Amino acid sequence: MDNPAREEAAQRKRIEKTAKRQLIVIWSIFLVCFTGVAVHIYMLQTAEAEEHLRARSERQSAGSMTLGAGGESELDGHRGYIYDRNGFELAISVETPSVFVHPRKIVDKGKAAVELSKALEMDLGAVRQVLDKDVSFAWLVRKTTPEKGAAVKALNIHGVGTKRESKRYYPGQELAGQIIGFAGIDNVGLEGLEATYDKNLRGSVLKVHGTRDARNHMILMTDAPRLNDLEGSSLVLTLDQYIQKVAETALERVSKKFSAKSAVAVVLDPHTGEVLAMANWPRFNPNRYRDYDKDAMRNRAVLDAYEPGSMMKLITYASAVDGARVRPNDPVSQDHGKLKIGKHTISDTHAIPNMTAELVVSESSNIGAYHLAQKLGKEGFYNYLKSFGFGRKTGIGLHGESAGILWNYTKWAEVMFANIAFGHGISVSPIQLATAVGAIANGGKMMRPWLIREIRDVDGDIIEQGSPQEIAKVIEDKSAQTVMRAMERVVAEGTGMRAWVKGYRVGGKTGTAQKIDPKTRTYGHEYMANFVGIAPIDDPNVVVVVMVDAPRPQHSGGFVAAPVFAEIVSQILPYRGVYPKSVDDGIADPFDKEAYRAAARRAADAPPIVAPHRPESCPQTVTVPDFAGMTAYHALQFAKANCLGANILHAGYVTAQWPPSGSTVSAHTRVELTMANYYK
Repeated sequence: MDNPAREEAAQRKRIEKTAKRQLIVIWSIFLVCFTGVAVHIYMLQTAEAEEHLRARSERQSAGSMTLGAGGESELDGHRGYIYDRNGFELAISVETPSVFVHPRKIVDKGKAAVELSKALEMDLGAVRQVLDKDVSFAWLVRKTTPEKGAAVKALNIHGVGTKRESKRYYPGQELAGQIIGFAGIDNVGLEGLEATYDKNLRGSVLKVHGTRDARNHMILMTDAPRLNDLEGSSLVLTLDQYIQKVAETALERVSKKFSAKSAVAVVLDPHTGEVLAMANWPRFNPNRYRDYDKDAMRNRAVLDAYEPGSMMKLITYASAVDGARVRPNDPVSQDHGKLKIGKHTISDTHAIPNMTAELVVSESSNIGAYHLAQKLGKEGFYNYLKSFGFGRKTGIGLHGESAGILWNYTKWAEVMFANIAFGHGISVSPIQLATAVGAIANGGKMMRPWLIREIRDVDGDIIEQGSPQEIAKVIEDKSAQTVMRAMERVVAEGTGMRAWVKGYRVGGKTGTAQKIDPKTRTYGHEYMANFVGIAPIDDPNVVVVVMVDAPRPQHSGGFVAAPVFAEIVSQILPYRGVYPKSVDDGIADPFDKEAYRAAARRAADAPPIVAPHRPESCPQTVTVPDFAGMTAYHALQFAKANCLGANILHAGYVTAQWPPSGSTVSAHTRVELTMANYYK
């Protein structure tokens, strides 16, 4: 018994000893933790107090706000301006007040609604609807007039305030409206150049760090923003506001006269590719963009493509002259005015006796155009069309540009081949056509059309600059000169006589394209009346394309569109420093139309247009050559080449001269040349 008792007592002592050790460990841990907490509290309240409280305050009050380009801020960035090539303002930004409300802070909403509706000239119900919202902030009206903003301030209603915002304004009103486009209520570009170059015009987004108060309002900025970065860059265009205005006025006049659906004109510098004007009718005022539908905002010169009709014969002729070595006087069959291709028949409007390659252009023969294209073959002709820029975008740099329609030659049936040769079965945009004819005007160089001359920062420094860009050499200079002589003949005696401009030599090509009815997908009863021309033809300064949609009752390009070309050119050439070379307009008409046509044909066969050249040395006496039928430019050129001078009497074509041809005179004698013009 003793032994079991002693064992139990020993076991009890061991348990008590273990419990004491555990208690000591627990108390030790507690003491260490307590000491650590006490030390930490001490440090917080003494040595680290200032630093800790400052950090905590910063965490609680730190904030940031976004400035510019769509951010909610106390400061608004300004969109850059848009100028024409001479500094005329086409788009600017002005400061206007916007009215906001804090609906939860307004005590008497009924009274406030009545007063605000009167001050802002708004519907009472619309104002009340905003004030009744269960929100802390709402816009009542954005970008109103300064007078209305002042009237709201004068009410001094608690919970109602105004904020100055930047608003887009277009000083030219409708001038170039479709090209410039517009920016919306939040200053984001939505159409035209405003949309395409929105990133440049809007400027940067800045995030500024600072301190906020208990109501989360920024009260102190900890870093100063560079406010210049908020300002957008400005665009300087190649457009000339005067030329643009002339083109728009001419389009409006012809559209109203012939009740047209729409019209478009492009004026291009063929040597640089600069777009001097891009006019659309009906017009569009970006200051009132909400009043227009989307169709009115379309820049048809770039976005739309049309069948060019007989204007395409210029390209067909140019391709044949350059690629197949066709000469102006080469005979071309007219097939008695009708040509069957399978079950289809191609017709000409009139018989053309002894038709030549050049007469295909001046008399506008469909059958002749097909025969010229045949000399190249489908693939060869297709390659020229591609090189002239058809079937692809020009790269002008505007959103939504049309590439037109040009099917690959492998898909051409024979009748389609014929149709394309005279301007059907292919669609081109006005800017494509202007660029292609520009290559004829400048001696065969395809130039990229462009609209942006410069991009400038807020200080006026140029950060990007446009420049002429040659894409390719498409035809030889000699070929281009041959085509331009045919174009002059179109105006002198062909389908484009109404494009004649007093005092200038001009050339061009008419086009009357039957439109496809969108419902039946077949050719309907509406037409596009078109004209493309070069002025002056002897020293090209501008290319002008005019396209009038569905004029009536007249619909031919020569009757409707050619006079628009003349109206535009007659005003813009003197403005650009290109003056008439004649001393008198000479409206005398001593011969009948057939005689005039014969004189014009002789003029078309005159030497190529080259710079005047006088021999290095002249003999004492020279024989007077025959100047009959020459234009003033050719006559002066011919006189210099023969060691003579010339006095030009009137304008037009030479009908008489003194001394007569064959006479022997002293070198440098001035021959008097009498000119006459069929036009009255």
